Amino acid sequence: MMGDAGGASLSKLIVFTSLDRPLFDGGREMFACESGTATDLPGRLGAQVIVASIAPASAQGYLALGTFGGVQTDAAGQTLALVADLRLFPEPVMFIEEPPGQDTIQDLSEHLFDQIIGLALGHTEIDDAPAGDDFVVAIHQFTNQLARQQQNRCSFSDVTTADGVACAIRPLQKGGTLHISNFLFLDPEPGVLFQRFAWTVGPQFEIIVDMHATRPDIADTVNRTGMLALRDAVAAWPDREALAWHREQFFARFGARHRP
Repeated sequence: MMGDAGGASLSKLIVFTSLDRPLFDGGREMFACESGTATDLPGRLGAQVIVASIAPASAQGYLALGTFGGVQTDAAGQTLALVADLRLFPEPVMFIEEPPGQDTIQDLSEHLFDQIIGLALGHTEIDDAPAGDDFVVAIHQFTNQLARQQQNRCSFSDVTTADGVACAIRPLQKGGTLHISNFLFLDPEPGVLFQRFAWTVGPQFEIIVDMHATRPDIADTVNRTGMLALRDAVAAWPDREALAWHREQFFARFGARHRP
């Protein structure tokens, strides 16, 4: 079992879910946990939670890291676990151990937690991986710092937002760095679209959108200048090499015939 004893710490949790919807970076979700085996859930508020998909029709594996916000019971009597501050992994991480066949919340050992975080960040050896706490702290610090730099304005729309998050330009497992210059401050929806290479940033910071990969009204939310919204301090601008890598992935996916 993913969270049985043998030195397991009760500070970490894992939610296995038959996911039928996309998750949003920085968002919060309720997950069914009727068959949960985790202990002392009322005392676990603020614990770190790995979210894993067991839905056969979608990408299975570990998907995100979040914060446990407690359990609730809906009108139908179903027990739901609240997970807040979701931080999506660059790509789903394959299961290390056989997952359960039903929605559940379980205890997660420190060792397995560190393994999952290490694999999510592209580390093959656990000793090379930053601790999960360090990862979470870094992302929160980047979000707070970018929010200050951007005056809480999304770099895609240049509109003030209370939900902006730090989104990686080049995923760590693809050679990106855990440095603030490798992140953009984005609202959750353009953040997810950016991570899926549905839009990218040109050499002069122009925004390039694949209209076939987005909702039609997304184009209406692009910064009116057509450029990535950046503040005046050049030293705080995003890493051009990381943006060039992202742009290459965009055109590889979008098709070279559309390259301007």
